[in-house]
Amino acid sequence: MDQILDYTIAKYFADNFLVNQSDLKYTILQPTNLTEEKGTGKISLDVTGVTSNPIPDVAKTLAEILKHDNTIGKVIMMKSGDTPIDEALASVK
Repeated sequence: MDQILDYTIAKYFADNFLVNQSDLKYTILQPTNLTEEKGTGKISLDVTGVTSNPIPDVAKTLAEILKHDNTIGKVIMMKSGDTPIDEALASVK
């Protein structure tokens, strides 16, 4: 549990610095709970409540974000869903 807490604290401060104190282009992905399940290739960006994400879907979403300039300067929350990853990222406004 301490490792997750340490990670969460470090991510909070890193994200805060990136958004508020740097001139770097960024996209921040905030997945809900990670699970060791087979990926589906589908996500939802409409996050409400406690949900989960298979780790392979989070990894694929991170890789696909690089193809979507519309995500620059955004903080994107994600969870498992029914929309193909590329399509979900294309819809970010």
